[in-house]
Amino acid sequence: MNWKLIRYIDEYAGIPLLQVLSLFRARSIHKSEIENKECRRILVMKFWGIGNLFMMLPALNALRSRYPESHIDLLTLQPNLKAASTLRIFRNIHVIDTHRGIGFIRSSFNVLRSLRMNDYDLVIDFEQFARFSAVLCAVSGIPESIGFCTEGQHRHCMYTMPVQYDDCIHVTQSYVLLARAAGAASGRGHAAQEVFPGDPSIVRTSGNILGRFGIEGRAIILHIGTSDNFAERRWPAASLRELSNLLTGRGDITVVLTGLHCEASIADEIMLSLRHRSRVINAVGFLDFAEYLSLIAESELVVSADTSAVHIASALGTPVIGLYGPNTPDLYGPWGESGLAIYKKLECSPCITNFNAKIHVCRHPAGKGACMARISAQEVFQKIEEVCLPQSAGEKRS
Repeated sequence: MNWKLIRYIDEYAGIPLLQVLSLFRARSIHKSEIENKECRRILVMKFWGIGNLFMMLPALNALRSRYPESHIDLLTLQPNLKAASTLRIFRNIHVIDTHRGIGFIRSSFNVLRSLRMNDYDLVIDFEQFARFSAVLCAVSGIPESIGFCTEGQHRHCMYTMPVQYDDCIHVTQSYVLLARAAGAASGRGHAAQEVFPGDPSIVRTSGNILGRFGIEGRAIILHIGTSDNFAERRWPAASLRELSNLLTGRGDITVVLTGLHCEASIADEIMLSLRHRSRVINAVGFLDFAEYLSLIAESELVVSADTSAVHIASALGTPVIGLYGPNTPDLYGPWGESGLAIYKKLECSPCITNFNAKIHVCRHPAGKGACMARISAQEVFQKIEEVCLPQSAGEKRS
């Protein structure tokens, strides 16, 4: 389905629908009511972004600690199913089909029927701007609901306990605020590093993927794309090729290119004119999700634009360098202890935000992706040398 079209429909059809539903949503609750209630079954909702599922982990772990006997289920979209299934948290995963319009409508009604039959005590909506998730909260029949009150999105009336969205803190911390509203304990401050419990065992990996590739030295992942969702976030192929040449100039480094099958042409472009082609592995489109997690877990470093690879690496404790332009790393940057961001903030940055529902067309006079093009391969390589290359392979995991 056309994701940008879905967001436009969500915005322009969602607002009047929310206004009508708000006439029937007058009740509000206080945190103490939830804290004193035993939530046996909790539903969490997250539609947009695989990376967001991993940024939810601190909040989900906090919920699991607060309600150790509760069942936590997830409602998400079909493209997120494989990623969600790798997390050792959810008992059941409800899925909405996004392949066709009719399938989307049919599966939405089927999910709604299932939610009403499952007798949930609490639903927590982790969406920052989508109105569809707020509507589902309102009509699900679940007695208590928590979600963001985001300026201009008209969603807060759908929740019995709205939580003010704060656009000045990292998204991991925003998610923890939702868990805190549900009575869970949380970290000491606003830094993402302070709220992550450091439990990568909650993620399933397939193991020994480097051995299957025949890699004996150190592996550095260059994640090349962002799928078709906000393609302006991509780092140019020429820059990726130059960085590959700089990295493979050191004899103990193997570069692994990763991405989706639809990004194979970008990988083919990078593979042209490489100086050390034998030390660059093109894995774009060849890994299932569990294999991709294993590759990230076993690698020395991940370099990626603003996409899920940054947050998977952060969750697994793998050093990561995130490259940013259209979006800000203040909200979506690496959040583990071994991550850093390179951000080229122009006068129009950030242009995709949770206040404009991430619907934006780049209008920079230098053309689409001008901010990302300003990040040089030499600059990234210098950061890699500072963060990773001086270490031996054994030192990283010690």
